[in-house]
Amino acid sequence: MLTGIRMPKLSDFDEYRILRIHRKVGDVVKRGELFMDVLTEEGIERGVSFYLNGTINEIVAKVGGYVREDSLLGVMDDDKK
Repeated sequence: MLTGIRMPKLSDFDEYRILRIHRKVGDVVKRGELFMDVLTEEGIERGVSFYLNGTINEIVAKVGGYVREDSLLGVMDDDKK
């Protein structure tokens, strides 16, 4: 089943700058693995991890771009059966 990968809330502010994306389309991922690094408005670098197991179908987030809490980062085919 296709599932959206969403930006979690990491701080009191809700906008984050994407510093690095560690995965690519087609990668098989597991819950807890690092997806990307972001910079919060407080200047603190944070990691964003996957919350499901599955395969990445699409990544819509771009390095250098900004995302807000609950923004769509990508789409994955989750392993729930």
